[in-house]
Amino acid sequence: MILVVPMDPTFLPEAALLLAGVLGFAFALRLLVIRQAGRAMGIGAASLACIALGFLMARTLHKPSEPPGLTPAAANSMSLVLGDVVLRVAPSNRYAFSVNGKQFLDLDLKRSKLRVSCVVGAENTVTTVIDQNTIPLSRRGIRPSNLDGHTLLLQDEGMETFRIQYAEPRRIEVAGQMFEGTAGGPTIISFQKGIHWSGGDLQPGTVVDLRGQGSGMIDFGRSGSVRIVSRDSEVARR
Repeated sequence: MILVVPMDPTFLPEAALLLAGVLGFAFALRLLVIRQAGRAMGIGAASLACIALGFLMARTLHKPSEPPGLTPAAANSMSLVLGDVVLRVAPSNRYAFSVNGKQFLDLDLKRSKLRVSCVVGAENTVTTVIDQNTIPLSRRGIRPSNLDGHTLLLQDEGMETFRIQYAEPRRIEVAGQMFEGTAGGPTIISFQKGIHWSGGDLQPGTVVDLRGQGSGMIDFGRSGSVRIVSRDSEVARR
């Protein structure tokens, strides 16, 4: 009879029990040869018990490990997905965005409802203004499409010009072009296939962690930087 024990460090206790059982059983046989039956019976019983316990432990104590699971996002983090670029920021009831200090987008999350305000553009032209989710329907035939209760979509002649989605409590997605004001001029920023503004570019898939900077205006700077500007410094600058 050949005893096979997996050669794994986790099976060392079982291997030790089996080895002790085999050696003890051999010693019990030797005692029988020299006519010490009493001692042989005791040692033989103990040896069989060690062998049985080793097999039992090998069968019951070593279950296959479960595959690694995914953990939810931290409760102290919000993901703002802008043109497939992820900004990780601290939770807040409002997110305001600016380029070189000029605000172009406001996300209001008071009372757990998302309301957006911005000037939407397409092909470097202002198309409409969104004010707390209110959209004037008379401008250029822009029409909102209510896909579901989590998405605001604007289309111009069948082409998507702006989309914002709030389907998860800690994730907001925005795509489109926006202006700082209604006067027109060059597009101040684009959340389409990355983030593009006069000071820099961020490619799709980029992750920027701003949680350590606290709360305030999310500003895209001239040197390509993305940072949090405190409310106090914004008021002082104005």
